[in-house]
Amino acid sequence: MHSGRRNAVEKSLIKRHESIIVSTIQTLNAVGLQNLSTKLIAKQEGVSEGTLFRHFKNKTDIMLAVVDHFSQYDDAIIGTCRQKKFSPLEAIRYFYNAYAEYYQNYPEITVVVQAYDSLMCDAELSEKVSSIIDKRSDFITKTLQAAIDQKIIRSNLDAAVLENILTGGSEEICLKWRMDQYRFSIKEKTAEMVEMLLSSFRED
Repeated sequence: MHSGRRNAVEKSLIKRHESIIVSTIQTLNAVGLQNLSTKLIAKQEGVSEGTLFRHFKNKTDIMLAVVDHFSQYDDAIIGTCRQKKFSPLEAIRYFYNAYAEYYQNYPEITVVVQAYDSLMCDAELSEKVSSIIDKRSDFITKTLQAAIDQKIIRSNLDAAVLENILTGGSEEICLKWRMDQYRFSIKEKTAEMVEMLLSSFRED
C-alpha cells in the first residue's frame, strides 16, 4: 500500500477509535454503567456492532480505553505542576481547579468518576481504576507533605488524611453538580472549597 494511503487509513482508524470512546462516554452518561451495551454505543456512534468490534474486543475493552482517555489528563496536570515548579499550595490549587475547569467544559466525562465504584467490580477494570486513584492520591499526599515539611501546613496534620478530605470534597461537589443538572459553577464551588480547607490547614 502506498505510504500516503496507509497513513490516511491509520489516521481514519485512530479517528474512529477516539470517536467510539467519546460515544461511549455520552452513552454511559445517558444510561448508566448497568445499562451500557455495545449495541447502544454502536447506535450512538452511528455504526454497526461489527464495526465496533473491529476496534475493540468487547465492552470491557472499550471501558478500558475510556478510563485511559480520562486518566491522560492526570499526566498533563501533574506535568504542568512540575514544569512550572509550583509551590505546594499552588500545586494543590492548580490540581483541583484544573479538574473542575475540565469538568465544567466537558460535563459528560464526570460520569467516569461517578462510576468508579462499579468499575472496581470488574477484575480487568479494577487494576486500571486503582492505579489512577493511587497515582492522584500519591501526588496530592506528597505535595501536602511537602507543605507540612516547609511549615506551611500545621505539622500535627496527616497528609494522607488531608488528601482524603480534599478529594472527598471535590467528588462530593461533582456529584451534587450532576444531580443539579450542572446549574451551578463547579469551578467556583471547587475553588471555594479548596481555599477554605487550605486556610484551615495552614500554620497560624
